[in-house]
Amino acid sequence: MAFKADLSLAGKTALVIGASSALGRAAAIALAEAGADVAVATTLNTQKEEVIANSCANEIWALNRKGFAHGLDAADEADVEALVERAGKELGRLDILVNAHDLPYAQPISAIAPAEFRRVLDVNLTGVYLACRAAGQRMMTAGHGRVINIASVLGERGMANGSAYCAAQAGVLNLTRALALEWARTGVTVNAIGAGWTEGMGMLADETTRQQLERYLPHKRLAKPEEIAGAAVYLASDAADYLTGQVVWIEGGALSHV
Repeated sequence: MAFKADLSLAGKTALVIGASSALGRAAAIALAEAGADVAVATTLNTQKEEVIANSCANEIWALNRKGFAHGLDAADEADVEALVERAGKELGRLDILVNAHDLPYAQPISAIAPAEFRRVLDVNLTGVYLACRAAGQRMMTAGHGRVINIASVLGERGMANGSAYCAAQAGVLNLTRALALEWARTGVTVNAIGAGWTEGMGMLADETTRQQLERYLPHKRLAKPEEIAGAAVYLASDAADYLTGQVVWIEGGALSHV
């Protein structure tokens, strides 16, 4: 029998947390373009992030998809529970969760106060845990679900002055693997996208840093957010039924460097 990959998400519903980031926004729009109804939420409940999330929601609605934009503090348990509850009610159910939490932070460890370190972990790692726990319960009850955690290449490779961020991203990767094993018989898959340095990332606003990275990367350029988002569509689709506990690296060969 000929193999036919089904990448359509028609009739599916999705929640993207972190749609105010470049990668989260691209993933949300890609899921909608593939046919899913998509709700989007911020990572930090700020006016700037809400404006970006609302803009993303407008693009989704322009595709004739259902959804909503929600201001969220991703590290607040009550906020996360309320968001997942709203998504279930307004979308009818929840098939796909994308965690695109991203609070960039770079400081020498001697300059990081414990409260700052905890805040970076709270948003980038604890926030993912809270969303997985809240959405996972509903998915397991339904007997089907897709969890996709977008993490950074810095979860695999260290960076000077990046101890807090690197620790959080490494935690997301192993949380993904652990949940994949825990939920393997429930019909819920859990995978991650390991994203390389990408256009629109806040930490790349400095032109000198950007130029150094472009010289370092094998492709001599940063990734486009849309190049990462395609993997989210695949991982959310029926074509990825047997894939769980994996990190799909889209990093332009950066991890192949000696």
